[in-house]
Amino acid sequence: MFYYNRGAMFLLPTRLRQILENKKGKKTYAIPLDTELIPALRITTQEQDHPEEDVLVDWVNSGVLHSGKDASVETEWESLTEREQETLALVCLGRRNYEIAGMLGITHETVKTHLQHIFRKFRMRSKKELRLLLQNWDFADWWMSHQI
Repeated sequence: MFYYNRGAMFLLPTRLRQILENKKGKKTYAIPLDTELIPALRITTQEQDHPEEDVLVDWVNSGVLHSGKDASVETEWESLTEREQETLALVCLGRRNYEIAGMLGITHETVKTHLQHIFRKFRMRSKKELRLLLQNWDFADWWMSHQI
């Protein structure tokens, strides 16, 4: 296991150290580098042709993004009707309301109604906010699997 604390910061890669230094509240973190994580790191560095330091920084950034998200996002997703999920998936894929209406075989007004319900359930006010919240979700695969 790799342990991070303020006294051992010099052991960390520069960019990783900067991320951790910028975090509020200097806490001690334990990052498990177990038998599954190390091979995954090596495979990722080979596939992406990036240094391990860069991949670790990307992983930490991803973890920081995810840890800052409200744990209820998945619950909110599950609270959507099937049609609202389809609408939201298409919104996150960058489709416009008229495109969504055509793809789902519904009216433009129905798309707007679905969006109002989605905004209310997610406590958001815009498509942009929804896209940012769900930017790491793979809606392309989800959409393809729901079209079969």
